[in-house]
Amino acid sequence: MSSAARAGAVLVLLGSLGAGACRQARPTASEPLQTMEDFVLDQTVGGVQVWELAARSAVLHEEAGHAVLDQPRMRFFRGGRVVSRVSSVTGKVMVATHDVFLSTSVVLEALEDRSVLETDAMTYSAKRDRFLTDAEVLVKRPEGRLRGRGLEARPDLSEIRIFNQRAEVKEGKS
Repeated sequence: MSSAARAGAVLVLLGSLGAGACRQARPTASEPLQTMEDFVLDQTVGGVQVWELAARSAVLHEEAGHAVLDQPRMRFFRGGRVVSRVSSVTGKVMVATHDVFLSTSVVLEALEDRSVLETDAMTYSAKRDRFLTDAEVLVKRPEGRLRGRGLEARPDLSEIRIFNQRAEVKEGKS
């Protein structure tokens, strides 16, 4: 699906969700707001689910082109199975690009290799299918821990590039 078609689909989706499950928030002088409860947005390619974004609520800022999310959660799929999930306290999804900004207590769990990534802020780039951050990160794996500042990673943590890293190797039992 082209990015223009995806953007149009999101606008239609957000518009239909807004009409069916929203309450009007107080509009500001600059933009009207809609609040959607139990917000869900799916990304599919060729009819196959790639990821799902859910939040307790989403406040749509139409003029700014984004929705502010309360307790966002994302799940990433491969072959119909969930391969990773990420959650945070707050976030924002961009209507045109589907990029998702997560902040405050961000935790990404890769289910296949039992890796866990923790940080304060991270962005999911839908176009690149990567998580990105300049913040401090901690990656916990069964064989050890990596700390650093800055990261680029696939959603399932199968590829991770940590900048300015420090390793903490777990000592084996003898």
